[in-house]
Amino acid sequence: MLACVHVNPSFDRSALPYWDARAAGWNIAPPLAPGAEDVRFYEECASRTRDATGALDALLLGVTAPIAAMGWPAGTRLVALDWSAGMLRNVWPRERVPHGARALRGDWREIPLRDACIDFAIGDGCYSTFADLRGPGDMNREIHRVIRPGGTFCLRCFRRPDIALVAEALFEDLFAGRIRNLDLFRWLLAMALQGDDDRGVSLNRVWRAWHERVPDPGAHQARLAWSEAALANLEVWSRLESRYYFANLAELRALAAPHFEIEACDVPRYEWGAQFPRLVMRRAR
Repeated sequence: MLACVHVNPSFDRSALPYWDARAAGWNIAPPLAPGAEDVRFYEECASRTRDATGALDALLLGVTAPIAAMGWPAGTRLVALDWSAGMLRNVWPRERVPHGARALRGDWREIPLRDACIDFAIGDGCYSTFADLRGPGDMNREIHRVIRPGGTFCLRCFRRPDIALVAEALFEDLFAGRIRNLDLFRWLLAMALQGDDDRGVSLNRVWRAWHERVPDPGAHQARLAWSEAALANLEVWSRLESRYYFANLAELRALAAPHFEIEACDVPRYEWGAQFPRLVMRRAR
């Protein structure tokens, strides 16, 4: 299954130091990480995709531990792909993964696998790790190449609302206790600050907006139950000019169209679930 890794120097990999640095202290809670509802959904998708023999050749984009260690169909042959050596070293789970599962280093836009060798590809929040829509487009092209005809691509997306979020209103909700999850707030603030900018949003800009409104987080921490891990996740962004892009629903559909047919766009039932739709896409022939 594994082929040579070809490194394209034209691809922007400026965010790689961020992922390597974050890996050692990786601590992300739902809904930024997949929760129990998401994992059940992923398990059902994988179970429906396996072939008549019950076998499943699966590709995991990233090393998301709840997905790697979920209930895969018996006999699943799993390959995980992540560009960050730190994520591979610190986040990839060593237990409860399918027997023989491998974690490889590589770029999702240049997948080191041969054509049409995968039944099922899966990822969580992958699109938003790119600075603009070119990255997800290149990634989709590669997924289409390595997936077999009729294969399934299952992806949870971090979706920018069609009606723009307003940063000031988010802060009001935060201080009033209506948004309790500070990790969730961080991503909602990023979506609000991106707006319609087709260049995404700088992580440092998100931190600056936070710091201007909350120069002393400790003054609010006890009352609003902000965890040390969530505050640390925000503080890391103070040093980063890397950009994230949050597609809206129309952009998500347009990204799929050249290579996949969207079979389902499932909206989770948890808080702010509309911002985390789960797409089930079938490889277009």
